[in-house]
Amino acid sequence: MNTRFRAVLAFSAILLGYFMALLDTTIVNIALPEMTSYFGGTVSQISWVMNGYNLAFAALILTASRLADQFGRKKVFILGLVLFTLSSLLSGLSNSLGMLILFRAIQGLAGAIIVPVTIPLTTTTFPKEKHGIIIGIWGAVAGLAAASGPSLGGILTEKLNWQWIFYVNVPLGL
Repeated sequence: MNTRFRAVLAFSAILLGYFMALLDTTIVNIALPEMTSYFGGTVSQISWVMNGYNLAFAALILTASRLADQFGRKKVFILGLVLFTLSSLLSGLSNSLGMLILFRAIQGLAGAIIVPVTIPLTTTTFPKEKHGIIIGIWGAVAGLAAASGPSLGGILTEKLNWQWIFYVNVPLGL
């Protein structure tokens, strides 16, 4: 396999992981009413589906970056990706609000592992003269993920059910 193809393949995998982690910050919002109907509970209880992800993400992101420097960015990225994919599947399979909140928190931890290593992995994959365009693409993916979350969440929730906002991550993660 030639070097250029490997670099593009690696960059695609990095971007998919990054996209998933950022998408999950906004895709859930639109499905919260469906989750409330499914599980019952109050607005303050169901809001922990979002809050659990965001708090776990924020709490670990700096530590995850340091761990990646210590143990290897590629290994840490793959660990985060596997954990994110598994917690996405388990979030969709959850049969109680408590389980869903737990798996969303784990998903947030995994997202915090993925996000900080994406730029260092990318910049070591491509030569310095390509960094500007690569970081531009990285930024565009961030915008696309944040902007498409509510629309994709609405489509999946309406056409299938709320669980699919989590299941959509499984093929991407694999």
